[in-house]
Amino acid sequence: MFYISIHANNIISRASDCKYSGVITWFRALSFMLLISISAVTPNAVFSQAWNPPKGTAYVKFSYGHVTAADQYTFHGTTTDYIQGLPGDTYRDRSLYAYTEIGLTDNVSLVVSVPYKRTFVRDHAFRFRIFGFGTATVGGRFSLSPLLGLENSRNAVAANVTAFVPLGYTRNYTPSAGSGQLGVETSISFGHSFYPLPAYVQVATGYRLRSSQYFLSAAADCRIGSDIHCSSDSKPDFGDELVVRAETGISPFNGLVLVQLLSSLTWSLKEPMVGFSAINPVPTHQRYVKTGVGAAIYPFVLLHKPGLSSFGISAQYFITPYGRNSINSRDVFLGVELKPSF
Repeated sequence: MFYISIHANNIISRASDCKYSGVITWFRALSFMLLISISAVTPNAVFSQAWNPPKGTAYVKFSYGHVTAADQYTFHGTTTDYIQGLPGDTYRDRSLYAYTEIGLTDNVSLVVSVPYKRTFVRDHAFRFRIFGFGTATVGGRFSLSPLLGLENSRNAVAANVTAFVPLGYTRNYTPSAGSGQLGVETSISFGHSFYPLPAYVQVATGYRLRSSQYFLSAAADCRIGSDIHCSSDSKPDFGDELVVRAETGISPFNGLVLVQLLSSLTWSLKEPMVGFSAINPVPTHQRYVKTGVGAAIYPFVLLHKPGLSSFGISAQYFITPYGRNSINSRDVFLGVELKPSF
């Protein structure tokens, strides 16, 4: 599962702007992490957040993912070799990700992410790889706080709608840059600022519809038995999923650093019954949990210079403590981030 860092520059400060204006400028260097992300067991899922960036501001992040697996989870939740009988890290993903969030109004933001996939799988005889753009996400976040009377409180609630859009890749290459079909996720996020402590907590729950529409991806004419670089284009029926995400963070030293605990649950409504190909690891039904930690540093925050104080360098590490019909991966994400105004 892929996780992208997102900003929290406004989580505590915006929750307190009306009530505590001028008292909390030292919170502004908080950074908010979002897995993102943008989902399947291989990079794709996104943490949605409950706070919107202010109108006329943006958040931009570029990330490098280092995802590795030697094992996979079976239908019953036990682990086995990722490639049967072949020890070592036989699955590797070294993808690049671009993420942006734009405040269209104080209550509505546009959220876009684009992955450039670099996936490698090794079996007993061959080493397979794919380079190319994968499935982008395009969505919006709509603050519900004004409707609920929470504008001047430390709480925030938002509705998030995200579309999963294949970027024209060939879905039956082995491995593939993605599942190839359109998808939509809707979620509700709740966030709480612990002001005057420089800390927050957030929980989101949602539903991911994995449609049967494949017109934005292509399929190669694959001759089974002779073409080792592709598989039969079966257009499988991907199961819908429930998603739950939770995180908490604290930013001590006047916002110089941010430390987080992160977790997510992806749960197919139908029990996994059909295994995925290790060469093309896109499960039709899967259940798994990701847990991890994140940290970011903002080296210019103490200079109090607009435009520089939001520059950050971040890192996240995740494990997969539970899964069924999924990859048992270890995930590292490194990124740089900035919050420009326009």
